[in-house]
Amino acid sequence: MKPLYEKDSAIPDKKKIVFLGDSITDDGMFIAYMDAYFLQHMPTNQITLINLGVSSETASGLSEPEHPFPRPCVHDRLGKALAESNPDWVVVCYGMNDGIYYPYSADRFEAYRQGILRAVDVIKQAGAKVILITPPPFDTASFTGGSLLPADQPAYSYAEPFAEYEDVLKRYADWVLTLEDVADALVSIHEPMLREWERKRKTNQQYVTGDGIHPNAEGHWLIAANLLRVLFNITLEQTPEYVLQPDKSALFTAVQQRHRLLSSAWKEHVGHTNPNKAEAQPLELALKEGEALASLIHTLAALPENKNKSHVSSWKGYERVDFILEGREGLIIFPKKFAVGRPWIWRAEFFDAFAYADMALLEQGWAIAYYRISNMYGCPGAVERMRTFQTYVTGAYELASKTVLFGFSRGGLYAFNYAAKYPDQVKLLYLDAPVLDMRSWPGGKGEGSGGPAEWEECLAVYGEIEDTSALKGSSPLERVEELAAGGIPVLIVAGDADIPLPIAENTLPFEKRYRELGGTIKLIVKPGVGHHPHSLEQPEPILAFIRQYAE
Repeated sequence: MKPLYEKDSAIPDKKKIVFLGDSITDDGMFIAYMDAYFLQHMPTNQITLINLGVSSETASGLSEPEHPFPRPCVHDRLGKALAESNPDWVVVCYGMNDGIYYPYSADRFEAYRQGILRAVDVIKQAGAKVILITPPPFDTASFTGGSLLPADQPAYSYAEPFAEYEDVLKRYADWVLTLEDVADALVSIHEPMLREWERKRKTNQQYVTGDGIHPNAEGHWLIAANLLRVLFNITLEQTPEYVLQPDKSALFTAVQQRHRLLSSAWKEHVGHTNPNKAEAQPLELALKEGEALASLIHTLAALPENKNKSHVSSWKGYERVDFILEGREGLIIFPKKFAVGRPWIWRAEFFDAFAYADMALLEQGWAIAYYRISNMYGCPGAVERMRTFQTYVTGAYELASKTVLFGFSRGGLYAFNYAAKYPDQVKLLYLDAPVLDMRSWPGGKGEGSGGPAEWEECLAVYGEIEDTSALKGSSPLERVEELAAGGIPVLIVAGDADIPLPIAENTLPFEKRYRELGGTIKLIVKPGVGHHPHSLEQPEPILAFIRQYAE
C-alpha cells in the first residue's frame, strides 16, 4: 500500500475528507483535534473535515435484541452521504458495535467483514479513496455501563457486554489490518491504544481510559495523531495542552464550537435512521457560520500565545523548551551555562538515543536541538523545513549561526542533504551508522535487509510513483562531490557487523570517495558491532573531533 501523503510530505492545498463511523466518530473529538491542527498551523490550506458519524451505527447491519432501537447501518445512507459531500477521501471506523457485545461468532464476523468490504467498494465507485481505521479496544477496567457478563449467557448488550469482548474486537482489528490491497490506507488504533493504556497504568493503576467503549480525550488525540501520521506524514509526540485542558484554550473552544455546528448540520442534512435526531441548523446556514468561526480561529491562532507557543520544562536537570514551528515539533535543551559563542548540536533524528556525545557536550555548554520531521528521508521538502528551523532557533534563542549536525541511521540522510545544500550553515557532520545509499536501505537492493514499508514511504516523499528508478541521483553516495565542495569535516562511527546498513554499501564507499575528493573525514569502525548500539559510551574521540573542527 502506497502512502497517501504527497511528495515532500506537502500538505495538500485542498482536500475534503469525510468521516463515517459510530458514536466514537459521532463524538468527533479526534476530528476536532485534526481541525485545530490545520486551522492553527496550516491556515491557508483548505482541509475540509466532514463528520458524518452516527451514534449506535454499524457496518454489519446487526443489532442486539436489548438495544432500545434497531441499530442504524451505514449502508442505509452511504450513497446519499457520498453524493452530498463529494469527498476526496473517506475515513471509515466501525467494529465496536458490530460484534453487538456478544462473544465471537463466525456469522457475526462475516456480517462485519461483508459490511466493510461493501462500504469500500461503494466509496471507490464514488471516486474517493478509502482509509480504514481499526476498531478501538474495549476496556473492561474502565467500563461503567453496567455488568460484565461471562460466556454462555442468553443475551448481551452495550449495557451488559461479554466480559471478554476485547478479544472479539482484537480479531476484528487484526482483520482490518490485512486489507492492504483493498483500502488506500490503514490506520491502526487498537494496539496503540492498548500500549498507551499499559504505559499509563504503570504509574497510575487507576487510570481511566473513558467509559470502556468510548475513549477519553487522550484516546481521541491518539486517533488524531495516527491519522495525521498516516495521511499526511506528520509525526507528533507531544499532547497539546487543549487535549487535557480544553476549557483553557479559546482557540480550541472555537474549533469545537465550529465542529459541533457543522457535524450536526451535515449529519441531519444527509439523514440517518437513529431516532435520536440532533439539533441542527440547515446546512447552508451552518456553513456560513462555520466560515465566520474559521476566521475567528485564524485570528486566535496568530496571537503570540498560540503561534510558535513554547512550553518550558525540566529535562534531566536542564531547561527544555518545546514549540511548534510550521506544524512540526521542535525543542531546545539549554546548558546550565553556555560555552563561548553559544554553540549547539542538532540531532537530525532519534532525539536522546545513545546520547553519550550529546550529554557530554551539554555539560560543556552546548545546546541540543531537535526538529521532528520523521519519515521524510532527507527529501528536498525536509531540507527546506530544516532551513526554516535553523533560521528560527538561531534568531529566537540567539544560538551560534552554524551548527554541528548529528545524523544517526536514517538521520544521516537529513544531515548529509542539509549540509550539502547549505554548507555555510554547518560546521561539521557526525554520522553514526548512517544511511548513505537509499538503495541499500530502505530499498534492500544490496546485501542489507531493507525495509519494505519504509521504502514505500521513501519513494512517496521523493515523488517516485514506482520502484523503477530507485531514487537515482538522490542518495548521498551519488552526491559526495556536493558535500566535499562545501569543505564540511565529517566524522563517521559505524559497526562492521551492521546487517540493515552494511558499511560496505554505505560508509566505506563514502569514506573512500570523500578522501579522493580531498575532504576531511575520520572513520571509527567498531569491530563486531551491528547497527546498534550507536555512538561510543566513552565519547572522547567524538568530542575530540568536534573540538578540532568546530570550536
